Amino acid sequence: MNVVLRIGGTLVIAAALSACSEPARQGQDVVEDERPNLLLIVVDDLGYTDLGSFGGEIATPNLDGLARSGVRLTNFHSSASCAPTRAMLMSGTDNHLAGMGTQGSLRTPGQADSPAYQNRLSADVDSLAAVLGSLGYRTYMTGKWHLGSDEGYLPNARGFDRSLALMPGGAGHFDHTPLVEALQSADWRLDDAPFTLPESFYSTTDLTDWMMRFVADGGEQDTRAPFFAYLAYTAPHWPIQAPDALLEKYRGAYSMGYDELLEARMRGAAAAGVVAPAAQPVRHTEGVPVWVSLSEDEKAGFVARMGAYAAMVDSIDQNVGRLLTYLEESDHLANTVVVFMSDNGAEGHAMEYLPSLAGWVEQTFDNTPASIGTRRSYVTIGEGWARATAAPFRLSKARVSEGGIRVPAFVHLPGEVRGSIDDAYMTVMDLAPTFVEIAGGEPRKQHRGRSLLSRWRGGSAPVYDEEDVIAFEVYGRRAVQRGRYKALLMEPPFGTGDWQLYDLRVDTGEQSDLSAELPDLRSELIELWEAYADEVGVILPETPVIY
Repeated sequence: MNVVLRIGGTLVIAAALSACSEPARQGQDVVEDERPNLLLIVVDDLGYTDLGSFGGEIATPNLDGLARSGVRLTNFHSSASCAPTRAMLMSGTDNHLAGMGTQGSLRTPGQADSPAYQNRLSADVDSLAAVLGSLGYRTYMTGKWHLGSDEGYLPNARGFDRSLALMPGGAGHFDHTPLVEALQSADWRLDDAPFTLPESFYSTTDLTDWMMRFVADGGEQDTRAPFFAYLAYTAPHWPIQAPDALLEKYRGAYSMGYDELLEARMRGAAAAGVVAPAAQPVRHTEGVPVWVSLSEDEKAGFVARMGAYAAMVDSIDQNVGRLLTYLEESDHLANTVVVFMSDNGAEGHAMEYLPSLAGWVEQTFDNTPASIGTRRSYVTIGEGWARATAAPFRLSKARVSEGGIRVPAFVHLPGEVRGSIDDAYMTVMDLAPTFVEIAGGEPRKQHRGRSLLSRWRGGSAPVYDEEDVIAFEVYGRRAVQRGRYKALLMEPPFGTGDWQLYDLRVDTGEQSDLSAELPDLRSELIELWEAYADEVGVILPETPVIY
């Protein structure tokens, strides 16, 4: 049995892979480098059905055009939270082996001394940027880093030629407002040096502007070298904030409430073909009141939250459109592979009401319905809306159920219009070996992921077969999957505190526990998870992590 222990233009591509793997050196005849550019767009906390091409109603025509003419990946998995996913992305391996078994203040005392819980991308792994740089690619990033803020662990130190990066997990989208009061000010770095945001700053717009600037400046220095552009938008991560014109566009648009939106998203996802025909919406989440039971004031606040969230997603799409136009006008787009994904499911936690933040939020921000979404506000969308974005899946960010780890993703290959949907199991750790293969390099020993290139080019062989095992752990929440069956352990109220067993082929919502019917299979999967935990260095938290 194979055990994969982890997480968490065909013609044009073929020609590119056969091209020279190194740029022309000074003094040699100029040899055109035909390898494709790589554009990786990662958005923060996007729900599975938020894009129109995945069943949503938000205006996302630019992303939908790429998705519908490319390959929509409907069984693509991240980790359950931001930093573990990004560590897997940048390393091609399990988040524990990459040093990010957890993140930030959620690390417990018993984990602090372990190399699997460094809260930074381990120096023992080569970053994707460094590997691609060694293969002759220009490497740029803008957006959320979240992989270490110490000297030697910043983006440029880990392989990026240019970067404008937010160090922590989030921040205000208009200024230096920190994600939590204790941080005092958001930490932005330009090429690893402290950077002061301009007065006109809005995260999604400025991150796009800087990426275009990096590509343009790098092209002037060496027009032959292809680029790897990692655009890690900080939206739509909380606090939910958007430009005024877009807030007005979606004002009142969600007065139907989250229960009705869930049903609409489910119908949209089914019509788009991105969920299994037999899939059913997960209609109930512990602690979420039905919409009709809310007061009018409560409804007004929630309607404003979802409208502002939709405005953020719309802004992402508009800025991706600007970037695509720039790449086309600068003759890059026709030879650029575009990959899009979310880093985990939507954020369902009501962070503004946490005891550690509530006082600061109340004193500092204006969260009345008329103000929600402006730079003066600080809110999340809440579990009701997050559940609606997940539609057929259970729960949301920070949980290892499908609603936390199955994310919207697609690839658009240059030189062809595929227009297909692929439900093969894939993970975020597969992207690093895929990009290295596209760049003409060899897989690294550290890679536990598998190259997806053959599958993306129309190959029929699955990436993971029925005997492969994929395992997960974050915040003490555990999951292991082999073929159609997944065993899952989460503490109450998200689970029972014991292992449960699901058949995802017929139960994508993880609603029918098969433990009593298939006890031997359950035991076998638990043993496989324990082998994974020993292999990668999992240290379970001493007490439940409140997130």
